[in-house]
Amino acid sequence: MEYCFKSDVKPIDLWKIAMLKIYKSYTGIINIVFSAAMMILCARFYGEVGTFLRAVLIFLLILFPILQPLAIYSRSIKQLEGLPGEVIIHFGDKGLTIDCNGQNEQIPWKRVANAYKQFNMVVVMADDRHGYMLTDRVLKDKKDEFFSYLCDKIKETR
Repeated sequence: MEYCFKSDVKPIDLWKIAMLKIYKSYTGIINIVFSAAMMILCARFYGEVGTFLRAVLIFLLILFPILQPLAIYSRSIKQLEGLPGEVIIHFGDKGLTIDCNGQNEQIPWKRVANAYKQFNMVVVMADDRHGYMLTDRVLKDKKDEFFSYLCDKIKETR
């Protein structure tokens, strides 16, 4: 069986991965605790402090729930600017063939490090630092079938 997909990654996809990674870690727990503490501090002291401290309280209150996601989204846009244009990935019996702006690269199955399924995409890791994202927009109804195919191919080479 063979599959061929065009990688269509948008900034929101990178943002979702980054936010999921943050809120699955201790950093996310600290963000939630800090935000809850700031809500309590604002409710308790907002009427009793001056203008400067009110501004500080409001800034700290919106730091993690609003400013951090905006900063991560901005970083996601910048990450995509550095990536090549159209990337077509062909999955066959011998491995992956990546076609990027007319240049081809062959990656045999034995070099594919891993594949994992997120809630909105499948990520194929070519090594420990480089991977290819295939979103649900691209995979459509083939996501589960394709992911089991990937897992089988990776297990065969181990």
